[in-house]
Amino acid sequence: MASEALSDRLCEPCKEGNKDVKARTLCYECHLLLCEPCSDYHQRLKITKDHNLVDLVHFIKKSTSRNELSTSKQKPSSVNEDELASDFLGNVTLTKDTVLYRGAQVAVECTSVRAEPKKRTTSKQLDTGRLKAEKYLEFSLRRPNDQRGLTVKGVLCVLERVIVVDTYYTLGITYVCNNTFATCGSGDTLYLWTVRGQTIVNEDVSYHVDHRADGIHYNGKYYCVLHRWDDAIAILDRQGIQVRKIIMKEACGKKIRFGWDIHMDSDTNNIYVPCENENGVMCMTLEGQSLWFTPLSGAPYGITEIHGTLCVADSASQCLHLITKDGEYVRKLLDKEDLEGKPKYVCHGQDGRLYVSLNDKELSVYTITA
Repeated sequence: MASEALSDRLCEPCKEGNKDVKARTLCYECHLLLCEPCSDYHQRLKITKDHNLVDLVHFIKKSTSRNELSTSKQKPSSVNEDELASDFLGNVTLTKDTVLYRGAQVAVECTSVRAEPKKRTTSKQLDTGRLKAEKYLEFSLRRPNDQRGLTVKGVLCVLERVIVVDTYYTLGITYVCNNTFATCGSGDTLYLWTVRGQTIVNEDVSYHVDHRADGIHYNGKYYCVLHRWDDAIAILDRQGIQVRKIIMKEACGKKIRFGWDIHMDSDTNNIYVPCENENGVMCMTLEGQSLWFTPLSGAPYGITEIHGTLCVADSASQCLHLITKDGEYVRKLLDKEDLEGKPKYVCHGQDGRLYVSLNDKELSVYTITA
C-alpha cells in the first residue's frame, strides 16, 4: 500500500503553519510536497508555470517500475515507499558538469557518497559560538573549454545546484524562491533566472536601478542593491519598484567605501555591508541609519548568514570571520591553515552546507555542525 504511506505525508507549505494538511502531489522541480489547494496555487505562479506536478500514487508506481526494470535480480516482494520519497526529496546527486549560460555557471558537485536527507535547522538549534566547519569536498571551477581565467563575483546554492557567477557577465547573485534567483551587474538592470535541470532559463523579468549594480541580496521582502561606486544602496520591493535609496559616505565616524557584497536580515531588514577602505563590516537600518561598524584584521569580501550569525570572507587574512548581528566579533570559523587559499565569496546553502570560492579557481564545500 505504497500510496497510503505517502499520502500520510503533510503538505510542506501548510506544515510550516502547523496545519495537519495531507500532501497529494509532488513538484519535481521544487522537491516540494503539496496539498490540492497549494498545488493549484503553485501552478498559477508565473515562475512555476512549467513545473511538473505529479500525483503521489503515480510517482510511486513510476518509481517502482523503474526500480524493477533496472535490476536483473529477483523482483523484490515489496518496495519501501518512504525510502523512495526520501531519496527524491532529500538526497543530492552530485556531478562535475558545468554549464555556462549568460554569465551564470552551474557547477554541480561530484562525490560517490550520497548525502543524507537534510533536516531544517533553525538558529535556536545551534550555538553559533560552537559552530564548526568540516570540509566535505572541493572541485575546480575551470571548465575544459574556458579560454580565459574566471573571476568569481558570487556563489549561490539553488536546490542541488551550485551557481558561480563570473565578473565578465555578472557582479552579484541572490536566491529568490524555489529554483529562481536574481543577478545584477549587466549595467543598471537586475534579471531573474530559473534553474531547470542543467540549464538556466531567463524568466524575461528585469528591474531597472539608477546606477551600475555591484552586489545584490533578497531577504524575502526587499531587494537591496549595492552601488559601490556611487556610495549608494537601493531598496526595491518584490515587484522591483524602488522604495528607497541610501547614500552613505560617512558613518560611525569613518569615511565609508563599500566593498563588493551585501546582506539584508529577513526579520529586521537591517543591512550589512563589508567596507573596503576601513576593512570592516558596517550595519545600517532600512532607513539608512548607521548602527555599528566592526573592524576586521584583513580585507572583507563576501558575506553570508549561518544560523543567525554573519560569516565574512577575508581574502587578505585568508579566513572566515563570525560576527553577531549586534556587531560583536565572535571568532574565526576557518583560518588560513584550514582554507589553503584566499576566500572571496561565501554562501550558506539551502542544504545546510557552506560554499566558499578560493583563489577564483576552486570551490570548497563544508558541512556545518555545532
